[in-house]
Amino acid sequence: MAEQTGVKARVRHEQDRSYTVLVLGPAGEAEVGTTTETGQLRRLAVEGAARLLSVPLEQVVVELVVPRPPCGRDGQLVRITSRDVPEDHGALGQAHWFGAEGAWFVTVVGSGTGIVPTEGLDFAPQVGDLELAELTAYLERAGRKD
Repeated sequence: MAEQTGVKARVRHEQDRSYTVLVLGPAGEAEVGTTTETGQLRRLAVEGAARLLSVPLEQVVVELVVPRPPCGRDGQLVRITSRDVPEDHGALGQAHWFGAEGAWFVTVVGSGTGIVPTEGLDFAPQVGDLELAELTAYLERAGRKD
């Protein structure tokens, strides 16, 4: 069995809502890549660590920390803009940070709760009174109102 190399990495949230991956290498922390998709974070960390440490990709095991982005807070109203969630595209929801996934738990009326990446959310949605009332009632019934 090949030897594993454990590496610590973290994500820095940029002003333009992109993500920079930093890996702790022999000379300290180094930027190894930037992306606009959370689905690419682990790949960037593994590839960057392999380059920094001069080891094969399959040997790298990354502990990746993704802090909550500054654009959102727990309990915030958001609108789902991701086309990867077609049944909820455009829906208003309430978001809670799920650090283990580097994404948000978002609860929407009718669908319940799903995981949505930061780039798939509008954190400053326009909200109508009826839409807000429906979401509030749904969250109260679900026992999830903050």
